[in-house]
Amino acid sequence: MGEATEDKITIVIADDHAILREGLRGLLEEYEDLVVVGEATTGDETIEKVRQLKPRVLLLDLIMPGKGGVEVLEALAAQELPTRTIVLTGVDDDDLLTRSIKSGAMGYLLKDAASSQLVDAIRKVADGGCWLPPDLTDKLFRGIARKPHADESAKLSLLTARELEVLKLLGEAKSNAQIAEELFISEHTVKVHVSRILEKLGLSHRAEAVRFAIRCGIVQA
Repeated sequence: MGEATEDKITIVIADDHAILREGLRGLLEEYEDLVVVGEATTGDETIEKVRQLKPRVLLLDLIMPGKGGVEVLEALAAQELPTRTIVLTGVDDDDLLTRSIKSGAMGYLLKDAASSQLVDAIRKVADGGCWLPPDLTDKLFRGIARKPHADESAKLSLLTARELEVLKLLGEAKSNAQIAEELFISEHTVKVHVSRILEKLGLSHRAEAVRFAIRCGIVQA
């Protein structure tokens, strides 16, 4: 890093939406103690940027092309890099929250949070602390308390963030068309995700996936 950034909190933004990255950069650089040193649009690029730039804070979306956010967290944790991660996501899901924290996230915010919350979170996490809004703290404790059987938990960990979203909607008995509409993807892509979910979980058909989702607490019966 150059001298101009030595005393600042260096940040990498990882999100596949250019408008969001640009908006975050503009917001954060209004603060004298914050500087954005890099951006990434995929999971693999995020890992490489963090390795290369070693920012103090990574702002990480959970759903990106390639590796999902949870996979990125696990990869970074395995490398013992100094960067501390705040998940910044539009997905309000108890299980993703729990998995993110267990995988090494030091903070977690939804994208509709106030800008002041985000700045506070960055400063606290950069200083070695953790940051979670009160409403998400309640969800985290519920997620930790609702543990599936060990073998089912292990199978869940094989799913990407997007596959977990699809499984949740499967558990709500939604059709491929409904899932496609909700996630803004094609029905063909939904079918591919469903096929991979069944394969990873060792299941034969959708009804088994619904029961699996209910047993694991991803959806309520």
